[in-house]
Amino acid sequence: MISNGFKYGWLFFILMFQTVCAQEDWKMVKEEKGIKVFTKSVSTSNFKAFKAIMTLDESVQAFLSVLYDVEGLSTWAYKVNETSLLKRNGDSLQIYHAVSSVPFPYKNRDGVYANTFNWVAKNKTLHVEIKLLDTYIAKKENLVRITGKGYWKAKVLTSGKLEIIFEMQVNPGGEIPAWMANIFADNSPYYTMLELKKVIKNKKHQNKSFSFIN
Repeated sequence: MISNGFKYGWLFFILMFQTVCAQEDWKMVKEEKGIKVFTKSVSTSNFKAFKAIMTLDESVQAFLSVLYDVEGLSTWAYKVNETSLLKRNGDSLQIYHAVSSVPFPYKNRDGVYANTFNWVAKNKTLHVEIKLLDTYIAKKENLVRITGKGYWKAKVLTSGKLEIIFEMQVNPGGEIPAWMANIFADNSPYYTMLELKKVIKNKKHQNKSFSFIN
């Protein structure tokens, strides 16, 4: 007879092994201009998740200013060509609508993004949870609504520099084949980060201060 101690110990080992394996699923697909891009398969979808990491000599306040500037999103987010703010609740929540272009003959995509902001002073890290809201506003006939989730994380390093991580898992919906969407999983995080590096230097994002960041 197997003892409870052995049984639960073995179960703990299996769970730990699965956790480690899950953490090791990311595969680096690009490293260029200080930006690292990773993708991984997702068991619940045919579309890959992506993650991008870079370090900037910028402040967390400047980064936050860029995210708050919904109207300026189309200047740096990959393939985004139209944005509108739907709701803002203080410093902690913003909901916006964005339209993204895809190659002909497929329909353009739209999404309703809910960003929740949380500053953790202890480790000087800004967490921005991203949820795509499927039914927040009515769907349009000429667009396909995307679903998914993700986050931004901006951590102030001991060097004073800012490490930024961007991770998303998106289902583009409609008739786009998985292989095409997975090409976007490589390109989208890289070019989004590349343009973010440029736009964050804009004068309007510099020397900013936000009361909840201390």
